Amino acid sequence: MSNKIEEKKDTEYVRMAKESAPVAFNGQTDLHLKDFFFKVLSGSAQGILIGVLPSAVMKYIIKYSGLGTTAFGADLSAILTLFTSLIPFLIGMAIALQFKMKILDVGVVAIATMVASGSIKWAVAPAGWENPVTGVNSVVPMNAYIASGSGDVINAMIVASIAVIVVWLVAHYLKGFGSVAIILSPILVGGGIGLLGKTIAPYVGDVTAWIGELVEMFTNFAPIPMAMLIAMAFSIIIITPVSTVGIALAISLSGIGSGAAAMGVVATTIVLLINSWKVNKPGVTVAIALGAMKGMMPSVFAKPVTMLPFLLSAAISGIPVALFNIQGTPTTAGFGFIGLVSPIQSIVKDPTVPSSVMNHFISPLVGVFAWLVVPIVAGFVVQFIFSKLLKLYTPMDFQQDL
Repeated sequence: MSNKIEEKKDTEYVRMAKESAPVAFNGQTDLHLKDFFFKVLSGSAQGILIGVLPSAVMKYIIKYSGLGTTAFGADLSAILTLFTSLIPFLIGMAIALQFKMKILDVGVVAIATMVASGSIKWAVAPAGWENPVTGVNSVVPMNAYIASGSGDVINAMIVASIAVIVVWLVAHYLKGFGSVAIILSPILVGGGIGLLGKTIAPYVGDVTAWIGELVEMFTNFAPIPMAMLIAMAFSIIIITPVSTVGIALAISLSGIGSGAAAMGVVATTIVLLINSWKVNKPGVTVAIALGAMKGMMPSVFAKPVTMLPFLLSAAISGIPVALFNIQGTPTTAGFGFIGLVSPIQSIVKDPTVPSSVMNHFISPLVGVFAWLVVPIVAGFVVQFIFSKLLKLYTPMDFQQDL
């Protein structure tokens, strides 16, 4: 009797284990458009943040702590900067993991995305070219590879999406190349999709550059309305699954547009902090201050009217951006208070940032007023209007565990 009971328990454990086990990506996986799009966006956001955050947060710490003058600090800075050039690889890897691909396919998608993005450029160096690392002259012509920023994020997302579809087609119709997959997948899928992505990269780059130029043109034409609109847009994007940093990098948002985007993130942060400290545990409020705004998505989307204070506060906070010509780079546009990256970038002149990206820096006094005083005052004003006066929401609507 006891043996039958034990056998029944074992059978039940096996059944539960199978049900809870993750379903691996294969040729029978359903690719629904909405789910596909969401996974691409989520993976892209994860990859971008992994690549951007370390360098952006540590940049000024290394510079002003004195570490930058030491060999250790210089090497750490170089390594963290290299993370930026690995963003396309991280995007491809994160997207593949979103689809629960096996290791081989994760590598194939990541490599295809990497080589197609433009973050690594190469050219044929003539014979006699001196390798700057080894100091040895090449005997024959050879390829020289150079890390070149984060590349085209939009093209990386497109190539990763194509690679996912091709991996699915190969799995569905060719059984994933069977026993020779370890050879054919990297060559045909990784290399082939990578080559396709490199071919379309200039055209995708033209489109993204055009979008960036269009935003810049409208910003120059009507700086105050555009600064307000951009700040309002990013105040909402920061509490969605979409990456603010990813959007800014995708359209090369710089100058006043970048400053306005970062200010929109700041405005939402302040409004969340004003409400969170009243109803949430101290750890939740601290997490929001450190950048965990997206963790508040369940509360915000449960009551969409809570987005109104974000929008109005961002609109108010965006005005001094235009008035004082507060600028930023595509990398700093989506950070806000995280690591104080955006405020410091707008104040401290960085010789590595070309004038075509930033040509104006504000004083520390203006920085404190624009980045701290105005958003805080705006936050309390909108809190009074929407919560106390109109009673559209209460701080309890922001109760959330992170």
